[in-house]
Amino acid sequence: MTRPSIKIDADAFLSTYWQQSPQLMRQAFDPKQLISGDELAGLSMEPEVESRLIKRLPETDEWLLRHGPFSEEDFADLGPENWTLLVQAVDHWIPEVRALLSAFSFLPQWRIDDIMVSFATKGGGVGPHFDQYDVFLLQVEGTREWKTGQLCDENSELDDQLPVKILTDFAEQDSWVMAPGDILYLPPAFAHWGTALSDSLTLSVGFRAPAHSDLISDFGHFLASKVSDFNRYSDPKIANRSSAAHEILPEDIARLQAVLHEYADNGALLTNWFGQYMTQPKYGDQAVDTGDWAFDEFLTHWRANPIYRNASSRLAFTGAVLFVDGQAMVTDLSPDQLNSLCDNDCFNYAANTETESSVQKVLWTLINLGAVFFEG
Repeated sequence: MTRPSIKIDADAFLSTYWQQSPQLMRQAFDPKQLISGDELAGLSMEPEVESRLIKRLPETDEWLLRHGPFSEEDFADLGPENWTLLVQAVDHWIPEVRALLSAFSFLPQWRIDDIMVSFATKGGGVGPHFDQYDVFLLQVEGTREWKTGQLCDENSELDDQLPVKILTDFAEQDSWVMAPGDILYLPPAFAHWGTALSDSLTLSVGFRAPAHSDLISDFGHFLASKVSDFNRYSDPKIANRSSAAHEILPEDIARLQAVLHEYADNGALLTNWFGQYMTQPKYGDQAVDTGDWAFDEFLTHWRANPIYRNASSRLAFTGAVLFVDGQAMVTDLSPDQLNSLCDNDCFNYAANTETESSVQKVLWTLINLGAVFFEG
């Protein structure tokens, strides 16, 4: 499959727009042969796929929210206007959509979350809202008006009477009508509001942005599993405290800070945790038979059958360590080999040279983990 390209000046974009301000890019990609509205509706009927239907009743300004899986009868009852179907992780199911991810290789691929696709009829949308992560909106079919507003924070009010997260106030800054091939980039926390002007299909490439509270909590759990109970708080050679026996002194806090810095400043420990944390799959929708392949059996089968990447698996690496779906794996591969391994969706058998033998052993481990698989 030919990998699609996106017309973005990566260096200019990163220096001027990334996490700074919205950018509209006209005719920046080829929207053909990606996905149709019927395909999206079909996906939303599958129990493994996360999907939502949102409908607005203009006469009462009421919003209705339903979660999938859906049926043909569900769509028949919606009417011709004012509703939106949203399907998560479409890149896990449609290879043409997944191929788009390679066009964003100027950004860390381990930051990419998934590609959500929305189909909206005329008047459809999800109202004024904001996301706490970067997002690229790619218009595939039809036209949709997008308005951008204020920069939001934890004090921005949402209407808690509605089933969807809609801002009570929206201060419009800019407005564009997007046609097929257009891309709108939105940094985190920028209010935005999209309304379909005709039947509209839009891809949303979202990026992982864990909350600091989640990072701290998960790192703490990771440390707790690694540190021995014999490592304890200690305070040798302290001064006599009889004059203020109940007081916590700055020197006590300094000792505590030293303990925390010992772990937080340990680059190897932090990297090992972060690689595992950022490769934890969000969706387990593409479950495959992992089996228990012996190495020789694996090689024999591979000579006749290509290996495919499990689309729901997440890979990243640092040095010679490969992170796979929340696990760390030490390899003998070079950074170039590991980058190629993380980048490819299909692996054909190669001659068993000394170098290729290392790659083969990694793929053998990955197939037993379910990160790659033989089709059929």
